Amino acid sequence: MMQLSGEDIEQMMAEVRQSHAELEQAAAEVEALTSTVTSKDRVLSATVDAHGVLTDLRITGQSWRELAPKELCSRIVALVSQAQQDVQERGQALLSGLAPDGVDPAAGLPSADEMAAMMQGLVAQFGEAPRER
Repeated sequence: MMQLSGEDIEQMMAEVRQSHAELEQAAAEVEALTSTVTSKDRVLSATVDAHGVLTDLRITGQSWRELAPKELCSRIVALVSQAQQDVQERGQALLSGLAPDGVDPAAGLPSADEMAAMMQGLVAQFGEAPRER
């Protein structure tokens, strides 16, 4: 069974704390994301938040009045969908590469208590660290 020293465990804990801080920062950046998509004719624009929720819809000019209601709705839905896809891709790009193997950062960050429990599990798996004298 592998034995870890107190120094090894401290180093591992420091790395975990650093990773956790980086993930928290990236999560905050993802949470602040928005995406605005404007139609080619600049008549419609839709903005969504980080969760893909529509937060703003703008219709400018008068040319939209010439559209059938179904066509107008279809264009709005397409813009919102495009904005949702954009914000999702940007969020994934911010989080990619930050999480350790087997952890999906999009699923949420482990709490500090969960991280400590994971470390305690590793210590238990690899054996107690000898006490420093």
